[in-house]
Amino acid sequence: MASAAVEKHKYVKLSVYLKRLPDCTDEKFHSYWAGNHAQVAMEHDVFRKHVRRYNQYHIPPELKAAAAATGLPTLDFDGVAEIWVDSLEGWKEVQNNVDFVKAIAADETHFLAQDRAILIGYDNLIIGKEVLS
Repeated sequence: MASAAVEKHKYVKLSVYLKRLPDCTDEKFHSYWAGNHAQVAMEHDVFRKHVRRYNQYHIPPELKAAAAATGLPTLDFDGVAEIWVDSLEGWKEVQNNVDFVKAIAADETHFLAQDRAILIGYDNLIIGKEVLS
């Protein structure tokens, strides 16, 4: 059962923290993820049905260095896939779709390491315009 805090928000946001394969260059990782991999996801009806927003947060080496230069602890990831869904049940439908999972998993072998992390939560917009309706 969803908590009251989650129920009052329109969407649930999944943030999946990604690392590139050790033998994959930064350039190839970012290019492949933005082009090929996004296309593989978008080819599936179940993904388009349940995902309201899909954003790729790219972290190139120069911005990793800038983050490290702040002196604050930094996370060692190359990107974050941000996915907004109406509900966790909808996301489970995406994750349980055999054709989607098979296609995504096969494509990930070209650029993505399997050591990743995930956060699930909701946005609380303070400044700016809501982009989802």
